[in-house]
Amino acid sequence: MPRISKIEAIFLRYSFPDHINYVYSGGVVGNMDVALIRVSTEDGEYGLGEVTHGQFCHDPVIGMVKHFEGILTDHEASEINRAWEMMYQSSVYWNRQGLGIGVMGGIDMALHDLMGKSLGLPVYRLLGGLARSRTRIYASNGLFAESEPLIADAIKARAAGFKTYKLRVVDPETVVSLVAHLHSALDGSMDIIVDAVQGSCAVPWSVNISKKLARDLERYSILWLEEPVRVENIDGYAEVKRASPVNIAGIESLATAEAFRPYLENNVLDVVQFDIATTGFTEGRRIANLASVYQKPVAIHSWGSLVSILAGVHLALVTPNCAITEYGFMDHPINEHLATDDYQVVDGYFRASQLGPGLGVEYSESTGRLFPYEASSVNTMVSFEEQDFRL
Repeated sequence: MPRISKIEAIFLRYSFPDHINYVYSGGVVGNMDVALIRVSTEDGEYGLGEVTHGQFCHDPVIGMVKHFEGILTDHEASEINRAWEMMYQSSVYWNRQGLGIGVMGGIDMALHDLMGKSLGLPVYRLLGGLARSRTRIYASNGLFAESEPLIADAIKARAAGFKTYKLRVVDPETVVSLVAHLHSALDGSMDIIVDAVQGSCAVPWSVNISKKLARDLERYSILWLEEPVRVENIDGYAEVKRASPVNIAGIESLATAEAFRPYLENNVLDVVQFDIATTGFTEGRRIANLASVYQKPVAIHSWGSLVSILAGVHLALVTPNCAITEYGFMDHPINEHLATDDYQVVDGYFRASQLGPGLGVEYSESTGRLFPYEASSVNTMVSFEEQDFRL
């Protein structure tokens, strides 16, 4: 197997047109930002990964990639486990969570894509082969303050083959009404997921609001309520879980199995969600295996481009306790420029038979020219405007 010659971050941006107004409880989503990782070898082959953190920052990702490039240059590209240990050992003093692990995950994803392409095998084969021939997959958007665009988007997702739809809370005082309208319009044809997004809010609302929200949503049989409290608030998760039989899910920003361990030991999660573009395959499998010890289902989080979406699909296909994976359903054209095939979702499932070598993605310089990224205009998505604490 050839050796690594270059690791680089490639940023893409698509600015949503004025008629699209994507909002959520913690801010506004004005752009689709994508942070790809490209790992190249001395013979010109490459693999692609993605870093979720790149949707929120630019310069730190660039610096972290440069650091790990220095560690892995001339490393044999097929030795993925060793590459992970080299990256972690080189950064253990300052990189136990957060951005550093996220960039490691993107490099790890790219190395799997590279090896799969080189061997002519889909990534799921490199991960031990199929646990199932298809995986459930849900359409994820719901960034709407009004019922009309919300219902229209869910119906669009249903027409595209999805049977499950996730919406974000914009306002806890109005979301139950929105869910009621959506539930009525879909008439049982789709499952509904509600994401409170309190893990991504500068000023989360009170735990009591989330407890009431969980109780009020019970009648609509939602699959789960996601991130109802601040990430660090394990006791708050426990309060919400005790308050209602609704499944409680989280936590996408946690990067390692060690970080998930106290949540599982304290039994505060019904559904374990790690972000594949933060953990990569190496740490993501550790988290899934840990969840299986506690008999907890995994729902792979993927709030990014087709690169991370398909990475989630590959991992879901080999993970026995994976219940479902995520497909970011925002209205943008980037994915069609990354796909190597016309992938289809049928009756809510993505079938393994669609997948060819690697992840099933590609990148050309023309894609970068189509979606130029302005580094001086960082898209944090999280609002830090002055606001009252909601009781």
